[in-house]
Amino acid sequence: MLPRLKKFFRIVFIGSNAIIMLFYLLACLVPFINSGRSWFVAMLGLVFPLLFVILVGFFIYWIFRRSKWAWVCLAALLLSWKQVSVMFSFHFPKKFNEAKSPETLRVLTWNLSSWGESNRSDGKKTDYEEEMNEVIKKSNADILCLQEYVYLKDKKKRDSISPALRESGYKYSYFVQTNYTYRIYQTTVITGVAIISKYPIVDTAHFFYDYDDYAEPIIYADIKVNDRTVRVFSTHLQSVMFDNYHYQILHNLKDPRKASITESKAIAYRLRNAYIKRAGQAELLNKKVKESPYPVIICGDFNDVPNSYSYFTAKGGLQDAFLKKGSGFGKTLRIISPTLRIDYILADKKFNVTQYKKTEVPYSDHYPILADLEFR
Repeated sequence: MLPRLKKFFRIVFIGSNAIIMLFYLLACLVPFINSGRSWFVAMLGLVFPLLFVILVGFFIYWIFRRSKWAWVCLAALLLSWKQVSVMFSFHFPKKFNEAKSPETLRVLTWNLSSWGESNRSDGKKTDYEEEMNEVIKKSNADILCLQEYVYLKDKKKRDSISPALRESGYKYSYFVQTNYTYRIYQTTVITGVAIISKYPIVDTAHFFYDYDDYAEPIIYADIKVNDRTVRVFSTHLQSVMFDNYHYQILHNLKDPRKASITESKAIAYRLRNAYIKRAGQAELLNKKVKESPYPVIICGDFNDVPNSYSYFTAKGGLQDAFLKKGSGFGKTLRIISPTLRIDYILADKKFNVTQYKKTEVPYSDHYPILADLEFR
């Protein structure tokens, strides 16, 4: 009886290994398959870190068992290097040097959540504009790319620079209002995406996505940095449009006793629609970047992880500042999962990325990130 039981468990274990490997290899196809055409494969990109850890566990087990399955697992892991290399930054953490030379261009991107309105549910404050402005000022960034930006102190000047930033040397800005009218928070309509700079802006343009997209447009500003011109893009790709109800479902999914098929479908439906929208948006962004006559920097909230069609399409041949100088998983979304890096600074290869920093502050549901760049 015991040999039969052992054989049964071995078959189950090998079967489980094969299923995990199948999903893992499907997830490896994410960069090559338009998520608008295959949203199921796109969803596997979300759980790629988990699949990776499980497959490594199988690999170690089979090594100790001296089984040929270890070679099969190793082959799958080697085939996935393209995905693993963007999931994790293989550097030790380093202290960020706040001082910068005149040759350094420091860039910050931050989804402000309308100055922290996503935290209004804590009942403590109406917004965190003052605190968030202090974070920005202390960064000493030369260029700011801000999503879900609105200056509420003067409703007639929602596209203006707040006095706190203007006093810190930010004299130039380009602001484009979104073309959707949904309310993402209870009291404020999110009004736009902005590029704010200490250096002169010499030209600008913007490109809207489809009218019914829940995203902020692509904008760019040509910025004169000393004797060179840099084209800085900022955008905010399609949101999954989760509200408190959906976040509660995600919480329930952690406990099988509370989860339900109906609720799981509600999450899957939102994710599917967002993947379909983001695929086209990322392709438009990539097209506009290729048209640039100047070195390019892309900053923004992609609402997607590195193991996604959106990320690989938008990134193209650019450098990911986090992968160059960051460490670990680089989580930028403050909630849900420790592996959700969805905010990016992507730089032309004509730059050297010299530093990268994520500032963990509780005001928005996103962390601000910044990078130091120098012309080669």
